[in-house]
Amino acid sequence: MVAALAAACNSNNPARPTMSFVAPVPQQPANGVGYNFSAQPVVLQIVNAVRTGSDAVTYAVEVSPNASFSPLTYSADGIAEGSGGTTSVPLPSLTGNTTYYWRWRAVVGGIAGEPSATQSFFLRPNITISAVDVVAPEADGAVFSARPSFIVNNATRTGPAGTIFYEFQVSASAAFSDLIATATIQEQGNGTTTWAPSSDLPEGTLFWRVRAKDPVADVSGPFTAALKFDRRFGIDLNTVSYENGPNISQWPQTRTLTAAYKTGDMVCTEFDSGDWPDVPFFDDPSTRVIGNQWVFINIGGVWHGGAGHWLRPGQFCKGEYDDAFFVEGFHNPPLNSVVLRSGDVFGIMVSTPARTYPTGATKDERSDVQMIVW
Repeated sequence: MVAALAAACNSNNPARPTMSFVAPVPQQPANGVGYNFSAQPVVLQIVNAVRTGSDAVTYAVEVSPNASFSPLTYSADGIAEGSGGTTSVPLPSLTGNTTYYWRWRAVVGGIAGEPSATQSFFLRPNITISAVDVVAPEADGAVFSARPSFIVNNATRTGPAGTIFYEFQVSASAAFSDLIATATIQEQGNGTTTWAPSSDLPEGTLFWRVRAKDPVADVSGPFTAALKFDRRFGIDLNTVSYENGPNISQWPQTRTLTAAYKTGDMVCTEFDSGDWPDVPFFDDPSTRVIGNQWVFINIGGVWHGGAGHWLRPGQFCKGEYDDAFFVEGFHNPPLNSVVLRSGDVFGIMVSTPARTYPTGATKDERSDVQMIVW
């Protein structure tokens, strides 16, 4: 639209500009476009006004929630013309869930030209997502599963959030510079969301974190702090189903196996028994025992444990570990139905007397658990 301004200037009318010019042309945002609240600041941009002379041109802009431009949400004038044929201005933070109308004018010699065409954009509602509360694994805890379950309480949110997803990250570094495993999981029901890696995590000290996000609204909550845990190769005794002997998960570990291995039909568990006392083997005072070997077998994803052979003072190796060992050595299912084959992995441990617990009980102590190959 051509500005209603004369093109010629003379000394009798100094207020008139020295050139003619047309209204600037809106360039962005496109008319009617929608913005996520988090995309602010919205930047308004026009194609500079075309004119016949070289006088300096400034611009004025108006923004309003009404097409009548009353009231004004934002206005500015004296905006210097941009280079490259366009001029732009970032808007201050605006209220969400609102349609805004905007227009520009060119100003030459204090005379404002005709307004540009009116454009509009919609600013979507504000959505916030809280930090996630972690359920497991807890910071500084030990994880024995190669593919542990990471569990969080579902995040709270304000505003009309869409489907929430959770971004899990696992790294060997607290800075998460290199990720070992990561996944984005859709929120699950019952107030919690769980993710387990699709491949085994390496042994060692690891870190994990998680955040909730609404990808459609492009809104994310903050990541949790880096949570350190130890991924250990072994068995979590708290989750074992004890089929023969007591639940020894809370017995203190006072011994460490210095060697654990199978050779032929012998399984050896070398350790220093230290102050573990010896007791009569049942009613035979001539035969003394200090403890038992334990075996742990994974059946259907669950570890089952039982106290096996008796150990005499100074004895480390026990025989009869053939294909019928579990069938003949244990009375209760499912251990009495286990038949291992070459290459199968199982756990081994020693403890103070436990096979007929509490008969013969002494100090209720144990060693660590180590994995060996059948």
